[in-house]
Amino acid sequence: MANEAARLENTLIVAATTIEVRLVLERVGAWERVSAFRRIGWPIVELGRGNWVTISGIGKANAAGATAWAIATNSSSIERVINVGIAGVLPGGGLELGEVVVATESVFAEEGVRLPSGWEGVSALGFPLGDDDEKWSKGNRIRGDEGLSNEIANLIAKEDEGCVRRGVIATVACCSGTDGAAKEIVKRTGAIAEAMEGAAVVATARRLGRAAATEVRVISNTCGDRSNQRWDMKGAVGNVDQFLAAILA
Repeated sequence: MANEAARLENTLIVAATTIEVRLVLERVGAWERVSAFRRIGWPIVELGRGNWVTISGIGKANAAGATAWAIATNSSSIERVINVGIAGVLPGGGLELGEVVVATESVFAEEGVRLPSGWEGVSALGFPLGDDDEKWSKGNRIRGDEGLSNEIANLIAKEDEGCVRRGVIATVACCSGTDGAAKEIVKRTGAIAEAMEGAAVVATARRLGRAAATEVRVISNTCGDRSNQRWDMKGAVGNVDQFLAAILA
């Protein structure tokens, strides 16, 4: 087991769905509190040692709103923000089902403009998503905190000798259910995996002054033609729980 003292404290975990964090909530006896929340805002559950979980709902709007709500509600105690959950591996990503991926960048895959010459990101519009002079944002690309990402990878490695991969994760509004769509996301972003919330969580956290923010995913499926996709949802959710146990007290 990883050293308890080395685990993260004062950390907000943002997950899109209850299935991705139910096991960790049950383990600390907090699952019942999720359903007890009134549906105003988003449920925020304390795990102990200053660690929190919020369940956002899927997509970028939910993810940004839940992250902002949680930080505003617990502004004095939240120092780090981590988006967690499952993801699909993109063509050429070289990832197996169940592998953990810590993002080097989370990239907004669709924001931009489609020109006769092809798709271009937000820089082509002249209206950037963030301040391009900031260290954490460049066009569609949102950089997570390298120190936090390395800390997470090291904690997981201590708990599990399996490989922890690093790479770009695309944040999509429409998942890739055809080979052509999956290849287009790779062409646009250079990503090895896709999910639906990461860039929104990290960008929101950074704008609200939380420099230590990143995205961590477990591969649950392959992207591409729906009829040929491979899935292991149960295994991926189990591995999400394992890496949360490795990084949190």
